[in-house]
Amino acid sequence: MSLRSFLKYTAVGRITMIPFRLGVLALPYALRQAGAMVRWAFASKEYYNHTYHLTDLNLGYLASYVSVISGHDRRAVEGYIRELSGNQALRRALEERTLASPDRHNCDVEPRYGRRLGWYALIRATRPRVVVETGVDRGLGTAVIAAALHRNAAEGAPGIVYATDIVPECGHLLAEPYKSHCRILLGDSVESLKQFKEPVDVFLHDSDHRPEYEWSEFLAIEPRLHPGSLVLSDNSQQSPKLLEFAEKTGRAFLYFQDAPRDHWWPGDGIGAAFAPGTRALYQNPPPKA
Repeated sequence: MSLRSFLKYTAVGRITMIPFRLGVLALPYALRQAGAMVRWAFASKEYYNHTYHLTDLNLGYLASYVSVISGHDRRAVEGYIRELSGNQALRRALEERTLASPDRHNCDVEPRYGRRLGWYALIRATRPRVVVETGVDRGLGTAVIAAALHRNAAEGAPGIVYATDIVPECGHLLAEPYKSHCRILLGDSVESLKQFKEPVDVFLHDSDHRPEYEWSEFLAIEPRLHPGSLVLSDNSQQSPKLLEFAEKTGRAFLYFQDAPRDHWWPGDGIGAAFAPGTRALYQNPPPKA
């Protein structure tokens, strides 16, 4: 019997391979992760809701994902992603608001958008009139959505994001001209959604991530949805509730997983419930003169 066959096909060979698998295959990966953790501990001030850049490959997958769930051309989606990445006015506003915040000792100054690049591209492509986001926290995601709405409005397709939170001090990253495209609804998200009266084009769950609470939000907003509404969750990496809601409402479901660049965190993602095979466009800009 050859050595290869001995190692591959015998019980003794399997035991013999344990040190190799542990020392050569698994341990180097663990050491790289440990090194990334140490660098992050000294270089970053964040202790929750981690922010990070995405790998180049992952950015390409994100553009394709947004293209599928929105029905828009992938090249156009890539353009919107580059638009946010190159928005220096928004970047400066976020940096200034971070430095001026009492929370500055727990926030990194550099804005790292991660999957929020996909949120931005989706809002730019579909031009919603009404977006509802639950969970504001510091307001990075809300500011990204508002920035997309700001660009849409400049092109003749105005919209607004209603964002819910229970903390009065939430949203310290929001600044003009983006803040004017946002309304903060203070109070329990489920109760706020039950009282909401307008038709909703895009809904994003990003608040209390307990599955039962996420489900309560979906049920509360369901009467305000129309057949073409997009429903997103920032919790689908750990909860099946959006998949269940998609099945309940006759929508397709698709999930995108972040691949952080130079970060120990494994990444979060975006779940989407959408009408497959349709091009989501909630309003057209007026024709150019």
